[in-house]
Amino acid sequence: MKRPIPVVLTAILLGLFAAFQLLGMVVMVVAGFVVLKQGMPPTAGPQPFPPSMMPWMVFGISVLSAAFAVWFILTLIGLVRLRSWARYSVLVIAGLMAGFGGISMLSSFAMPFLMPALPATGGQPAPDPAVMRMIFFAAGAVYGLVAGLGTAMLVYYNRAKTRALFALNAPVPAGPPNTSTGRARPTAVTVISWLYMISAPICLLYVFLPFPAFLFGFILYGFSAHAMYAFFGLLALVIGYGLFRLREEARLALFATSILCPIQAAVLLTPWGTRQFHTYMDAMNASLYNGQVAPANPFGSTGVIVFALALATALFGVLLWLLHRHREAFTQAPPPPPMPVSLEQPAGD
Repeated sequence: MKRPIPVVLTAILLGLFAAFQLLGMVVMVVAGFVVLKQGMPPTAGPQPFPPSMMPWMVFGISVLSAAFAVWFILTLIGLVRLRSWARYSVLVIAGLMAGFGGISMLSSFAMPFLMPALPATGGQPAPDPAVMRMIFFAAGAVYGLVAGLGTAMLVYYNRAKTRALFALNAPVPAGPPNTSTGRARPTAVTVISWLYMISAPICLLYVFLPFPAFLFGFILYGFSAHAMYAFFGLLALVIGYGLFRLREEARLALFATSILCPIQAAVLLTPWGTRQFHTYMDAMNASLYNGQVAPANPFGSTGVIVFALALATALFGVLLWLLHRHREAFTQAPPPPPMPVSLEQPAGD
């Protein structure tokens, strides 16, 4: 069967993504062994993380790159074979591109107006604000391209004609869909569930890092911080799997947790919340730079964080709208109608 041009272009794009991830994996593995053998090169200023942790950080990044490469390659193979599951995988990738690309684009365009001017450090003059604006606007344009590609893929792979093309190669189900309600899972719910299940391991990584946590103006250290990261990571995993199975409890849990972002933003707008946040950033820098005097972090200003939380709140609004729109899928499907009874003619008539 001849593949449509958009499907071929998507396969080429996934191949490029996989190649970049594999290249990044190789570079990180080589860098990790070099650091293990020769140690970190001397630097003029403080560096994030203790030198002994750096090899394992780059090895961890290489494992993550390899996992993404495997995901892209498997999706590419399934896409070329027009497998139905590959269409869902492409939709998840497109959702990540559209979501994170769009947020990064808006953040890059807003950064020159939100963050304070960078001071001079290490005897070097302060960066030119005009140059910084050009850099941020160029980065925003690149992120906008990524978001545009993701949006175009979401639209194309949700078209009825595209769904029918992949349905021709899908196995014929022998019974009702394998969900808790017996209904078919909407594409939007599938994408949201996988986004949550993918984000869960990223949150769980913070359990193993010596970072404090910030929640509603309160700063958590040590075991309390690790417990909070573990709780939210496991919660994201449970909600994602629950949405995948069309559990109504998972849908309601996502509605309940969506209120955390506006509460966090409201706290940051208070004088007490602003002071607490700056204290948290000092503690974060102390952990990140192993107690050394860290350079100012322009992305840690209150305005930048509130802007990020506002974008996250808007993103949650889109997710909640989609889950409300497809709320019927989370209700139990009606039983199938009874089979008609065939009346046999008595013999001899």
